[in-house]
Amino acid sequence: MKPLTLLFFPALALCRGILVGPSVVKITKEWNDVFPYRNFNRNVTVPFWETGLLPDPVYSELEEDLETIANASCVVYDDAFYKAPNHTVPKTVEDIFTFPPPPSYAQRQIHDGTVYVPETNSIFVAELFSPKPGYGMKAIPYVWKIDISNHSAPVTQKVYPNPPLTIANGATYFNGYVYWAQEGNYTTPSAIVRMDPVTLETEVVKNNFYGHRFNSLNDLVITRDGIAFFTDGYYGYANFNDTLFPELANGVYRWDMHTGNIKMVAGAAEGAFFNPNGVALSSDHTKLFVTNRGETSADPHGGRTIYAHDILDHGISNREILAYVDAGFPDGIKTDREGRVYGAVVGGVDVFDAAGTLLGRIKVDADDVAVNMAWAGKWLYIFGRNKIYRVELETEEV
Repeated sequence: MKPLTLLFFPALALCRGILVGPSVVKITKEWNDVFPYRNFNRNVTVPFWETGLLPDPVYSELEEDLETIANASCVVYDDAFYKAPNHTVPKTVEDIFTFPPPPSYAQRQIHDGTVYVPETNSIFVAELFSPKPGYGMKAIPYVWKIDISNHSAPVTQKVYPNPPLTIANGATYFNGYVYWAQEGNYTTPSAIVRMDPVTLETEVVKNNFYGHRFNSLNDLVITRDGIAFFTDGYYGYANFNDTLFPELANGVYRWDMHTGNIKMVAGAAEGAFFNPNGVALSSDHTKLFVTNRGETSADPHGGRTIYAHDILDHGISNREILAYVDAGFPDGIKTDREGRVYGAVVGGVDVFDAAGTLLGRIKVDADDVAVNMAWAGKWLYIFGRNKIYRVELETEEV
């Protein structure tokens, strides 16, 4: 990746309506309001710098502008974006590890369940393989561990939870443990699994809704008071062909880890979410953010939405759209102490303020898709399908 030079308001040169600086492109209001070409189109699976010009021109200066944007490390829409990166010394968006390619039976690999553990100064991330049509997803016995103790040379390796996880997806840290949302398969029900990050010993702590299997748990967060919010969707059955037929509506659950009380607080049953996915808490734990994918990420009518909710003593309320993303769907989401929300999407990480204003995008490689992130102090680690990236910002998670 090229250097991320958002250290101050960089010297930007006007170039046919966009402002271009070292590895930074700022989209002007005029360029954003009126796309500077007479006819164009774009499908939902590609980022906006791949917008198609119609009919395909022999040559257009706009093609050069789009290529400039594609080669930048960051795309800026609002000057408030410059408050997030460190303003004092040069920074780069580094790629620190390239994952091995997926096996022959897989369409692509997915890296989710990203979680930082302070006791071991390491990050854990799960790996899934999206299977070819007609195939089931195979349970993977390992997860990846990134030891960041030596900051200049992080060590990434496979480690093996015991007993192994059955298609691990989301993860969160709470009171010295990693809690995984595992999707399960035909013989192992979907569950929340607690893992000791030192010994890697695991234990199932929640695997049913009053005798019902969950469909396929996707992601979870836990408040300081021990209230877990987690998402359950049709991914295991509809997308991965590896779970039993769903007997529950998809939804968002609230689980009191002290009393065991569990209830659905939003979902398809009341028209809120067809396929909920990522979850995040605001830094003060008063807001719950949930992403909605919909049927598929390539569906023009899909969810692709980040919702914000107020957290109450007994549930959540006041659902509102924080953002509807323009490429793919927001998979993993994270927040920072100033209330910004970071969504992993096609092309990189979209950064929104607390009101849902798109401030800018931190980009990954052109052939990669951001899946999730993890904070480690002021470093934001970005996990794509192919690589691990990191960038130092001026903010942090809490």
